[in-house]
Amino acid sequence: MERTRKTGHHGRPSAAEWFRLARPFSLTASAVPVLLGGALAHEDGSFSWAPFLAMLLASLLIQAATNMFNEFYDEKRGLDTAEAVGIAGSIVQGRVHARTVLLGALFCYTVALFLGLYLVYVGGWPILLLGCLSALGGYLYSAGPRPIAYTALSEAAVFLFMGVLIVVISYAVQTASSFPAHVPLAALPVGGLVAAILLANNIRDMESDRRGGRRTLPIVLGRRGGILIYRALLAEAYVSALILVMAGTIPAACLVALLSLPLARALWRGIASSTEPARLDAVVKRTAGLHLVFGVLYSLGVLLG
Repeated sequence: MERTRKTGHHGRPSAAEWFRLARPFSLTASAVPVLLGGALAHEDGSFSWAPFLAMLLASLLIQAATNMFNEFYDEKRGLDTAEAVGIAGSIVQGRVHARTVLLGALFCYTVALFLGLYLVYVGGWPILLLGCLSALGGYLYSAGPRPIAYTALSEAAVFLFMGVLIVVISYAVQTASSFPAHVPLAALPVGGLVAAILLANNIRDMESDRRGGRRTLPIVLGRRGGILIYRALLAEAYVSALILVMAGTIPAACLVALLSLPLARALWRGIASSTEPARLDAVVKRTAGLHLVFGVLYSLGVLLG
């Protein structure tokens, strides 16, 4: 009976189950950079709905696939349990077979690949190179002999790939593969917040990760060090936005993103309020919410500017 519960699955997974596996709260981490890249392209006089929507869907699919790979490989390595907080739990709770989750991730990658071919047609070969780099990063994050997710470099990788690279690609597909310096600079504020989502996740999972042999940033630095870096990432979003406005890199209207400061202030306190994974899970989701609110306001500021 126990074996059936753990490894069996009851028929074909429902749409709700796939939605859970995609970890919908985390998908804003892929949507916001595309929105910002599109806004920057619009500001520079180049915007087309078709590349924008194709890039948005491809980015969401790669994020969903990364989450599914994470679910698959964490269960395979024995890191996830039925009581784990913050995962879909589809495999360990016996609702979906592990192989089905892996095939789902590969299907998402396949659809993203076809969307990527269209974006290469629109934007040229540099988009192919950057798109392959992004997809590879998503795979290596959870898979391979030493997944990035199990190391202290995971936040830096997410900052680079999801905070900066997606913005650059989203801009470039709109502007015939142009890469002006102001685009990655403008991406720095959202990069800090997307890395903060992951760090909150790693602070929440410290004990289970330590038992599983992971060496994430808060395990290497300790809980207090992890909290310090988390708060620094929150501050980075606002400080870098102010500096970019003063330097004339982004419009002054981008300071509308400061309206999200009350959310950041609550998270500043919340990350140190508990060591219980269930309570910290709310902090992870609210950090994703801050990233969404800040990113939408910031992109709106670009458009207004």
